[in-house]
Amino acid sequence: MIERNFFLLESRRFLVSLATGGVCWFFTHDWMLSLLLAVSVLAASWGWQLVRVYRWFAHPEDLPPIGGAGVRSILHDVYVLRSRQPQNAPVSQRSQPYLKESLASMRDAALIIDGPGNLVWCNDAAEYLLGIRFGEEEGRPLSKILPGKSLKKYLREANFQKPLRVKPGPDPEFCLQFEFSRFGANDRLVFVKDVTEQDKLERMRRDFVGNVSHELRTPLTVIKGYIETLQSLNSEYDTRLQKSLGSMGVQAVRMESLISDLLWLSRIESVEGERKDDQLDLVDLLTNLCSELMAAWPDRQIELVTPSELCVLGDAAELRSAISNLIVNALKYSEAPVRVIWKDTVVGPALLVEDQGPGIDAKHIPRLTERFYRVDKSRSQSTGGTGLGLAIVKHVAVSHDAKLFVDSQVGRGTTFRLVFPSERAVDCAVCSTETLAGESIQ
Repeated sequence: MIERNFFLLESRRFLVSLATGGVCWFFTHDWMLSLLLAVSVLAASWGWQLVRVYRWFAHPEDLPPIGGAGVRSILHDVYVLRSRQPQNAPVSQRSQPYLKESLASMRDAALIIDGPGNLVWCNDAAEYLLGIRFGEEEGRPLSKILPGKSLKKYLREANFQKPLRVKPGPDPEFCLQFEFSRFGANDRLVFVKDVTEQDKLERMRRDFVGNVSHELRTPLTVIKGYIETLQSLNSEYDTRLQKSLGSMGVQAVRMESLISDLLWLSRIESVEGERKDDQLDLVDLLTNLCSELMAAWPDRQIELVTPSELCVLGDAAELRSAISNLIVNALKYSEAPVRVIWKDTVVGPALLVEDQGPGIDAKHIPRLTERFYRVDKSRSQSTGGTGLGLAIVKHVAVSHDAKLFVDSQVGRGTTFRLVFPSERAVDCAVCSTETLAGESIQ
């Protein structure tokens, strides 16, 4: 229908032009002048229609210009298609202006960066908190606006699962926390918070726990020494006193273990943000650790299965402590053999510690890694634990970018899975080659 109308319109233009040229020839008998006039009339008609169309393009929200039937139909279809476009556009694109208006009125600092990390937009709160002016910093990389190795590495790795804390200024107390989320197609929305007070309180808590534990160690050593001295005087004291001294000795040893775990946990927290990239052969570490634990538990069996030969980048002391806590827990709460498995998974290498103990009710699993949390408080004295083992495991996992999962069924046993990201997995053959090369250079 549109093609037919368009053909009729152009036919009319052509006939009008011919008629004008014919009238000119009738009066002048000059066919050159008549032809030129006919072409001029046709061109003028086309030009006037194009001018009206271009005016409409400049203001597309208006109705299409009135023209011939063919052009009117074409422009009407274009108008309808354009009016549908905003409704057919992705929701994220249509909502971005509204979101920016909402973010601009927020008290929290908010920024938007593009895929390469350049600043695209920020609100007034971000300008005040970061001490910048958007007009001067627009288009610059965020890592250059806020210099720092940790932020630059964080943006380069693009692993935004955990928020980042940095201390950007000369003030050692000033601390900012960055949280990244996806915004639109390739942009990132960044929320920045001043967490100076929160960071200060956490640091005070860690220092308090570390200092108190350290101060308790000396008097506890003295008390333990006197208990051992009194226990050695067998002939001068009766059986009842020996029993009391034995209980005191057990509790002193338990308190000493508690203080040691508190100091170790405090140390892990204090270095949680530091790089841990030593190349560790987990198969060798697990073999030695299982041998030591079987010597300490001679009546128990530990089955070690290592289908993976991957090494891990991390801290040997921390990983040894975390794995030891998992295996010891399995030995305490199960009489059957304990299986320790080191294997490859889709997301990265994983360590599994399986037992056939009483299992854990699902309601307790979210709180297992809390300090001093007990599933069965009646068994806390008999097992002799400090209540800090799984808290240590959690912090070691966080410092190695790993995830701790607990799978348990009541009456059937429990499996603890420590899954490392593939970025921390290295081929042990490569590790050995690099180590030998380093030794030969030295």
